[in-house]
Amino acid sequence: MEHIVIVGASAAGNSAAKEIRSVNSHVHITMLSDEERYPYYRPYLTELIANDKVVEKPGFFLNKKEWYEQNNIELKLGERVTEIDFTSKAVTTSGGNSYSYDKLILANGSNPFVPLKESMDKINVFCVRSYDDALKVNEYAKKVKSAVIIGGGLLGLEAADSLNSQGLDVTIIELEKRLLKQHLDEEGSAIIESIIDKSGLRLVLGHKIEEIVGDTVATGIKLDSGEVVQADMIIFSVGIRSNIDLVRDTDIRVERAVVVNEKMETTIPDVYACGDVSQFDSSFVALWMPAVKKGRVAGANAAGKDMIFHDEPYPAILNSFGTNMYSYGEIGTKDNNEYSTYGNFDPNENIYKKLFFKNNILVGFILINKMKQAQKLSNAVKEGKAYQDVIDLVSN
Repeated sequence: MEHIVIVGASAAGNSAAKEIRSVNSHVHITMLSDEERYPYYRPYLTELIANDKVVEKPGFFLNKKEWYEQNNIELKLGERVTEIDFTSKAVTTSGGNSYSYDKLILANGSNPFVPLKESMDKINVFCVRSYDDALKVNEYAKKVKSAVIIGGGLLGLEAADSLNSQGLDVTIIELEKRLLKQHLDEEGSAIIESIIDKSGLRLVLGHKIEEIVGDTVATGIKLDSGEVVQADMIIFSVGIRSNIDLVRDTDIRVERAVVVNEKMETTIPDVYACGDVSQFDSSFVALWMPAVKKGRVAGANAAGKDMIFHDEPYPAILNSFGTNMYSYGEIGTKDNNEYSTYGNFDPNENIYKKLFFKNNILVGFILINKMKQAQKLSNAVKEGKAYQDVIDLVSN
């Protein structure tokens, strides 16, 4: 019987397993996870750091435990793959087990990037990528009064909001001079910054981290300005790096991540990659939605079905500080004459709506505290709608 081994059991790995089983009811599937927990919805982790009850939410776990047995999927928890032999088609795990395969799917994701790696030796410095990471932060946060979040991206802001909701004094430190530069224009950033400021958090923008102050316990962060920001705990949230160590010195092509084609095939026959560990068409996108989509394509093709991956824009979504934000597509800047815009701002309600056009065609938009038309506008971007066809969606 043909055997497909999936390395990783999060968004991409789980999606691949589901698609394989929908295509072929007999093929043997083994899914290897380095975590001891059953696969879960990773975006919930920023809530878990302050709320133990989030694990009881419907959908926190991707499937019920019985699902794996019912679908004849051999899920191995706590099995970290340490070596892959592409010639003999076998993977070896930290427990000394070996699994041979006919087809292999790499879905082993990514890990947080920590610019000051030595700081992770301190007992109150954290990064959150796993269930257990979030639980450690949750437990430690109950004993302290202040926290610093290093990184003002979407996950960093969500983490800051979670800790702030538990009564901690929170400072957010962001290298860029404004928040969410990739997802918002200057006006949009200013609105979010104002909302955060009014929520009682401190924002430090445009400064580098020089060092983490303290010995075994961090006491604060020294900035390039010389200021030391005091903190009882510190959380890094400055981005991720693809888990490519398993294949770095092999014949598989690697750039920022494992390079794949439109079928999620790597440069080695019978080996696929999907999710955060994969790179398609020079693009490396570490988001849940594309990971699921890539996993489905990898699983389908590994099982013998012909499926093609079609890339598309993915929304940036923030639901924190009593605010909703949705950004999609190309967000032009004031000094870029290639874009024309249409929008309006209600300062009383912090409602912001802005559309971005190229040659009269909608290419992107920003919505803050007005989500009603988000899906219609997303579809309009995909369909290349003209100015006159979409302007009514944000005029009221």
